[in-house]
This record gives sequence, C-alpha cells and structure tokens, in this order.
Amino acid sequence: MATTNSDDSTSVPKDFQLSSSLDSGSRISPNYYRCQLCNNYRKVFYCKECVHNGDIYKSSSQCPERYADKQIKLLQLKAARKAVEDNCLDKLERKQKIDVLGSKIRQSRDRIEILRLSLKDRREKQKTYKAKIIEIIGKNEKLTKSLPKYEERVEKLGLYVASRREDNQRLKDKILNEQAQLQNVVKTRIQQLVQYIFPISIVLPKIEIESGEVDMVTALAEATRTTYISNQWVYNDNSGELQYCIVAPTLPGSGNYSSYNIWVAQNKDAVPGSSSTIAVDHNPAYSISAALTYTAQLISIIAFYLDVRLPYRMSYSDFCSSDMPEQQFSRRVARLNANILHLCFTQNTSLNSLHPTRTLHNILQLLDTNITDLGRRGPIEADTQMALDLEDQIANDLQTSEDSDSEEGDSFPCEWEAVPHIQCPEVPAGPVNLPLPTQMTSTQQASSVAGGLVTSAANSIVSIWKGWTGR
Repeated sequence: MATTNSDDSTSVPKDFQLSSSLDSGSRISPNYYRCQLCNNYRKVFYCKECVHNGDIYKSSSQCPERYADKQIKLLQLKAARKAVEDNCLDKLERKQKIDVLGSKIRQSRDRIEILRLSLKDRREKQKTYKAKIIEIIGKNEKLTKSLPKYEERVEKLGLYVASRREDNQRLKDKILNEQAQLQNVVKTRIQQLVQYIFPISIVLPKIEIESGEVDMVTALAEATRTTYISNQWVYNDNSGELQYCIVAPTLPGSGNYSSYNIWVAQNKDAVPGSSSTIAVDHNPAYSISAALTYTAQLISIIAFYLDVRLPYRMSYSDFCSSDMPEQQFSRRVARLNANILHLCFTQNTSLNSLHPTRTLHNILQLLDTNITDLGRRGPIEADTQMALDLEDQIANDLQTSEDSDSEEGDSFPCEWEAVPHIQCPEVPAGPVNLPLPTQMTSTQQASSVAGGLVTSAANSIVSIWKGWTGR
C-alpha cells in the first residue's frame, strides 16, 4: 500500500504496502490486489520509483500519455489561465477606470452646461440691472439737482403745518369757549323758561288736626272723594301726599296718576250735569291732564334748547283729551317719562336721584346744576345697567298700547307738515340788572302770563267738555 501525507495531497504516492489481511479476506484470486491509488483490484503494479517519477499510464485505455505529462500540461494550463486572468484583471481595471472617467466627464460636461446657462442668465440679469442702475442714477441726479427746491418746500410745509396747528389749537380753544358760552346761554334760557313760563314748585301735604266730632260737611267731602270702581272702593284724594305744581295744576309726587283713569271710568257712560259737586279747578283728572300738557310743552322746548332729539314723538294735545282709555293714557305718560329720562341721560344727571314714573321730580333733577351738567353736548356717558333698570320699569306701558302709528308713532311720515322757521329776537344771556320795582313788575307780568295760560287752558278744556256733552 502506498502511504500519503495530508500536507502533500497532490504528490504521487511513493510506497505501496500490501497487508496480509488482503490475502485472507479477499473474495478474489490471490493474484489480484486492491490498488491503494484507484481502489480497484489489479494484478500489475508499478514500482515506487515509477510512481515517484510519474511514469504511470491509465490501465483502462491505451493512452500513451503519462501522468507526469498530464501534470506538466496541467501546470502549463494553470499558468496560462493565471496569465489570462491577470490580463483580464488588468483590462477590467482599465475598463473600470475608463468608465469612472467617462461618468466624471459626463458629469463635468453637464455641470459646465448648467454653469454656462447660469452664466448666461446672470449676464442677462446684469444687463437689466445695469439699465435699471443707469435709470436710477439719472433719477438721483435729477433729484439731487431739485433737492434744494424740495428743501425749501419742506421748510415751507413745516411752517405751514406749525401755523395750522396753532390755528387748530386756537380754533379748538375758541370752540371750547363758544361751547361754554352756549352752555351758559342754554342754561340761562332754560332757567328763565322754568322761572317765568313754566314755574315748578313743590306742594307739601296738608296736615289737619283731627277733632273728636266730624261734622256732616267733612263727611260729605270725604264721601265725594271715594269712588266704587272694579268692585272696590278707591280713595282718589291726593291732598295728603307730596305734589308738584307746574304753572297752576298739580301732579302727584308718587307718579300715580290713577285719578285720571278713575274719573274716566266714572264718567264713561254717564254725562255729568252742570250742577256737579266737583268743580273744574278741583277735578284731579283735569289737573293731571293740564299738568301733563304743560310738562310735554316744557320738555319739547328744553329738548330744542339742548339740541336733543327725543326718542318718542309727542304732541302738545296728547293729554288734552278727556276720554283716553287707560292703556292709551299709560302709554302716553310712559312716553313722556321716557323722553325725560333720555334728557337726563344726555345731561349726565345722577341716576341715583331719578325715578322712572315721577315726572316733575325728574325734571327738577334735570334742572339741578349740582347733579346735572345742564347744556352739555356729546355722547351719553351713563351707567348702562342703571339706565336699563330705569327703562325696564316703564317698558310694559310703552308696549301695551292700541294707538296707531299715525297718532303717536315714532317714525315721521313723508308728508309731515313743515313748520316755517320764524326769526325771534334773542335776549342776551346773563343776569338781568333791573331795579327792584322793575323786577317786581316783571315778576307780576310773568305771573299774569302764567295765569293767562292756565285760564286759557281751563277755558279750552271746558269748551271741549261742553262740546262733547252738548251742554
């Protein structure tokens, strides 16, 4: 059998050692032995020297080529293959370098093209910018040449603005002075109006000493002041409470004008005779109607002096009717009170001193210069919540009415009669410096004028009453 080494697997075995077990355990003739090289049974073997020299032939075919020749040929083929591989590797490396250089060249060409286009664009923009720069330079040169002229103009405009500021300040001071004078004139006119034409005074309640015995006349007088209305007895005498007098008629200080409604309900179906126990001068319904008529006139004139448009349109004859239903009367009174509250809001009257249903009380608060800026002009600066609280108390009476818009609507129709403006001579404002007898004479004349107004109003009411009753 030939021995081989793991380190020299490619070398030809040199030693063949035949074991004795092959002879005993072989199923073949003793003339045949297993070859340790090809693992076949052979009869003829080469010697160690032949195997070492590679002088071995293939036994299956008649091939004259030896193993050594094949080994040499194999080595030659391997060397040729190695040379071809080296050559291919060199060529492949060169090809890769050529491809890399080609890609770099293409990228460089693309970059050069992009740079060329960018450069072209920049040159075009540069031309445009140069043209604009030339144009701007020309404009700057023109402005530089005209700069002294503009400096003079700026200086003139500065002087003009300064002079206009002085003029505006002077006009502002003048306007404030005129407004103050106008406020004083308005205040004086309103005071004269209330003093001479519509004087308002407070009537304190009468305090009577009750005696132990009540005579028949007092009992009858008390009975005449009691009325049975709506299944109950109503006492309609206001002599025991605070009242306000305007010109001559009086209004209850509490703002309760139910005496008018009581009188209307009492005389709705029956026509009183000429021998009525209640005189015209002492009738509370006539007194309330006349007082509200004077109040409506006074409010309209005060609104004219203050240049304030009232929120609700009113007419002097609204309260002259003697048969107004309760809802209509309540609405007209509420409209009058709402107009008075609006005047108080515009004049910054202290809202804590106002009451929505006390008509003449609110007018006195409006005329009180200690709590009112009478004669002011400008926006309303009242507390919104307090104003809403005051208006909410008369809102129901303003909404519950059956009057049509043609009678007392707030939107003026297109065919509203235009009253021509008549120039009246103005009396200069300020205190009237007259001697004492002259002042007394003027006061007496004013009292006579007021009395004449009351008399004319009473006569008008009596005439209306007679025309309505036919007596």
